[in-house]
Amino acid sequence: MDEISYRAAIEADFPALAAMYEKLNAYFYEVGYLLPRPENVGELWLDSFRRTLGRFSNVFVAEQDGRLVGFHLCRLKRLPAYRGGQMAGEVSDVWVEADTRHAGVGEKLVHAGLVWMRQQGVHSVEVQVLSQNEGSLKFFERLGFQPEVRALRFFWEEQKGLGDKG
Repeated sequence: MDEISYRAAIEADFPALAAMYEKLNAYFYEVGYLLPRPENVGELWLDSFRRTLGRFSNVFVAEQDGRLVGFHLCRLKRLPAYRGGQMAGEVSDVWVEADTRHAGVGEKLVHAGLVWMRQQGVHSVEVQVLSQNEGSLKFFERLGFQPEVRALRFFWEEQKGLGDKG
C-alpha cells in the first residue's frame, strides 16, 4: 500500500465524494439522526457547496493508491452582529473509509481544514456532533474542541395536542 496523500478536492473527485457522503449520511441514522432521509443525498450534499468551493467552503481529501479514502468539508460563515460579527469556521462533515481508520487520516483532514479556515481569518471553528456519536465527540475533544452549546430539536409528529389541527 502506498502512503496516504492529502489535498484540496477537485471536481473530478465529486462522484467518489458523493458516494462517501452517502455512507456518512447512513451512519448518521445509526447514531441518532432523526431528520427525513432525502433521495440522492450525495448529490444534494455536493450542491450545498459546489458554488462556494474555494471561497466560503473547501473539501480536503485523503488519497491512497489512486482511491479517495476520506474527506473533510469545512465552511465559513459570518456570525450575526449581536454575536460579534466575526467570521467563524465550521467542520461540516468528516468521513474516513473503514479500512483506513485509526491511522490519523481524520485528524490530518481536519487539520488541513483548520489551517485553511485560519488563513481565511476565522475567529473560531465549530462542529456539531450527534448526541449518541461518542466516538466523534471524543475525536474532536482530542483535537482541542470544547463543549459550548447543546442543540435540541422538537418534532411535531411526536407531540400530541400542541397546535394540531386534527
